[in-house]
Amino acid sequence: ESCLVLDFVGRIKEGFRFDRLYQAMTGLTRRQFQQEMEQGFASLPPGCHIQFDRLARERVLDALRAVANQSWRRLTGELAAFAQGRPRNAIRLTDFLTEQCLESTDLYSSTRSSSGWTALKRAAGLEAREAGPDEPYLGKRLSALLDVNDGERVALLRRIAMRDPLLWGSIDLRTLRQLQMLAYQLYGQRSDLMDGDGFKARLDASPLMREELGELADWIDLRADLELEPLPGVPQDWPLLLHGTYSRTEILSATGFWSPQARPPMFEGLLNFKPLKLQLLFVTLDKKEGFHERIAYHDYAISPERFHWQSQNNAGPDTASGRIYTQSATNGWRFQLFVRETPDHPFVALGPVTLDGEPTGAKPMSMVWKLERHVPMAMFRRFSVLRG
Repeated sequence: ESCLVLDFVGRIKEGFRFDRLYQAMTGLTRRQFQQEMEQGFASLPPGCHIQFDRLARERVLDALRAVANQSWRRLTGELAAFAQGRPRNAIRLTDFLTEQCLESTDLYSSTRSSSGWTALKRAAGLEAREAGPDEPYLGKRLSALLDVNDGERVALLRRIAMRDPLLWGSIDLRTLRQLQMLAYQLYGQRSDLMDGDGFKARLDASPLMREELGELADWIDLRADLELEPLPGVPQDWPLLLHGTYSRTEILSATGFWSPQARPPMFEGLLNFKPLKLQLLFVTLDKKEGFHERIAYHDYAISPERFHWQSQNNAGPDTASGRIYTQSATNGWRFQLFVRETPDHPFVALGPVTLDGEPTGAKPMSMVWKLERHVPMAMFRRFSVLRG
């Protein structure tokens, strides 16, 4: 056995880039590393630990937050300097973010008054073409795509950017639902109803945003887990992938619950498709403030293949909603599990689950699900209550 101790926090000048140092050590992005610091480094490999005393932790977190709070003026200056000596058509989003050691979240924000690559190029004097009517809105909404982690959606973004004529003429239901997912992800108001043709018309009116989708696809391509397989146990025309990351909007659109004609509300943490005898379970672990020994967590991964879950408050062994679970071995009902850490995270499609043992309690009921496909170890650490 061996023990390696590294002391990286000393008298370091203001503005030191701790994010670059720890990214080289852990492979985590700045945003991920900051979350790990706040949550106790629960996702490190077994036997690996990072420990800070109170003062060092505060110093590093302050430094990370200072870098994260990139002002628009500072970003504009960095882009202007980056562009010097480069042809306009060679100024690419991926190159800029990579060479300047920036995160996409530095540039894309749903709350900032200015957001996005096109807007930043305008501010730096590198884009003079006329802005489309949706450009300011979409510049903010593109932040909703930053969690995409699969090749199917990357390919769709590229086809849109390249104006692929075969895409919009497709009659393939899976492709149409992919377009619906993207349309409603970008146009977030429930009153914004549109089909593929309506979505195309909105993008045609803001062509620079169409181009930006292609640039964003290249950035996502560098970071996505592209080799994902179709989600087992669901209709083939549902464009969902096992361990893919999705917003609730994307899941509702992919399943057809949201359509070009309607975006009905969904209030509970589950969604029934009665003709299919299929129920989707939406779980939010709410680890935002980290784990605390005094709190009893009701939803968590027990192991890579087992997940503890608590039902809705109206479900009991003698209720219709409870019998869906207790009699699932014979009644034909099937279940799919979608889990996220906090409301700020996307859901991860964990796939089909079956009841493992008898549920306990009533209104709510507690039960253990057995996953058909094991959760990857890094994902298990995020979803469990165990410390790294």
